[in-house]
Amino acid sequence: MSDENRTVLNPGEKVQPEIKKDDARRLVFRLYGLSVTRVEELNSYDDKNFHIHVDTSTSGDVKLSEEGYVLKILNSLDSRFPEAIDAQNRLILHVAKHGIRTSCPVPNLCNELWSLEQLDSSDSKYIVRLFTFVPGRVFVGIRYTSSLVHSVGKLAGKLDAACLEFNDKAFTDHKRIWSLTEVPKLTKFLTCLKEEEKRQSVLFVIKQFNDSVVSSYSKLKTGVLHGDLSDHNILINPSTSSADDYEVVGFLDFGDATVAYYVFEIAILMCYILLGADEEDDPIELAGHALAGYLSEFPLPSMDLSVLKICISARLVQSLVMGAYTASVQPGNTDYVLNTQNKGWMLLHEFIAKSDSGVFDLWERILLEYGLKFDFR
Repeated sequence: MSDENRTVLNPGEKVQPEIKKDDARRLVFRLYGLSVTRVEELNSYDDKNFHIHVDTSTSGDVKLSEEGYVLKILNSLDSRFPEAIDAQNRLILHVAKHGIRTSCPVPNLCNELWSLEQLDSSDSKYIVRLFTFVPGRVFVGIRYTSSLVHSVGKLAGKLDAACLEFNDKAFTDHKRIWSLTEVPKLTKFLTCLKEEEKRQSVLFVIKQFNDSVVSSYSKLKTGVLHGDLSDHNILINPSTSSADDYEVVGFLDFGDATVAYYVFEIAILMCYILLGADEEDDPIELAGHALAGYLSEFPLPSMDLSVLKICISARLVQSLVMGAYTASVQPGNTDYVLNTQNKGWMLLHEFIAKSDSGVFDLWERILLEYGLKFDFR
């Protein structure tokens, strides 16, 4: 594949934009005509994201959001593929019409949903977009309950049901390193792991993934999926009926949307529930409640469910390896990208040590509690 058509990050490649808050402020005014009053940088691996507050008193007849907007500056690699960004925008507007709440792109002064900008001294150009801001808090750092994760799974199932009706050829060839289809390529990043035990664990999971999942691609259910239902992309609000619980509001960031296998969608969601579960709770059991919610809205065949456990393990190693790699090349971003490392490696070793039958038996029992019966074998 030529460099122009390459879509997946290589080791050592610098793709994140170099842009500060003041630059973001000027960019919003130049492209959108909005006077920025406050800027807060948001977490990201390869992009640059800012929560922008604007002066709403000078908007004339145009109603501006009191909650602000999100300025998203795409990394230089993904910015080479504007057709994929157009597809993302169309997908976002499609799922929003189907009742899935999410941030939507805002037209700029040229009435376009993105523009390509040269922002630093390099020759790189970056796609710039502005999104509506959806109030709420992300899933990170709260105490998970079985009812909450079931609700998250249920909304994820509704999201994929809506995506079944969406098709865009731009997604077919556009893959990112965070797509689970790219797990075998993690071997190129293993030099960032200093401990041989960790490298061997990653290689073990990659072999399992190749043997059980890659070899079964032709048999798995495919379509357009969000691709990153992590705890940073799940939006919640305090429950109106229970002081100690939350309600699921919607999903954020369709930057990893692609055509892939729907088992990846629920595997990624369950992976982050495992990582975010309180130490007093059984993470595998909690993940089973999310699975029940998902399958109640979006049933999967037994072939897909038979590879679910290894897909979760694959996302765990993907998160751990790419987190360690990103920290090695972005030392100022370690708080975010290394957030799951200590707990994640311990969880990975414990999870891959459990038998498939033991995990599947537990999930089957949980599904029965919701009146669901699915075959994992």
